[in-house]
Amino acid sequence: MLCLTRAEHDELNVRRIMKEMEVIPDVIKEPPKELLKMRFENDLEIVEGKVYTPAELKFQPKLEWNADAQSYYTIVMLSPDAPSRENPMYRSWLHWLVVNVPGKDVAKGQLISEYYGPLPLKDSGLCRYVALVYQQSDKLNFEEKQMDLKSAEDHSNFDVQKFTQKYVMNDPLAGNVFQSKWDDSVPELMKMLYDVSE
Repeated sequence: MLCLTRAEHDELNVRRIMKEMEVIPDVIKEPPKELLKMRFENDLEIVEGKVYTPAELKFQPKLEWNADAQSYYTIVMLSPDAPSRENPMYRSWLHWLVVNVPGKDVAKGQLISEYYGPLPLKDSGLCRYVALVYQQSDKLNFEEKQMDLKSAEDHSNFDVQKFTQKYVMNDPLAGNVFQSKWDDSVPELMKMLYDVSE
């Protein structure tokens, strides 16, 4: 009987789930090499493919992956289902983009788009959210300016494949996917988002 380590099991699982949930080919062509561990407040750890409420995901998570302290990374979180999986006319909606992250120290990276959690529309049903980590060749000079949280134009139709090709990054090193749908917390979260960003 073949015995897998926890890391090998996680790797196989995240690859399988990304294919089953059609993240491949909707977002990326190849699955990530490993699971990106995401821990939200109250010690909520994301289980790939599962459903979470917008309130549970409102603050930036802590991330864990096999990082090389001497390397730089790009972190992307997006939703391919904007405004809904049936009608993804804004695919993909960018929820978070940090580049030039030294090792795993996200706080020391260059912020292009601040984190904001899932805010699915009332009749959108279940929406997928994909988080990816890419290894950079070195510290890079990114042309993109920091995005305004309130600007839909900045965040809609973000093409992660084009972005990573532009900066010569390979397939994602680590990744995770989860789902969320509208609940009563969304209007309050939207109000909080726009009040904070003014």
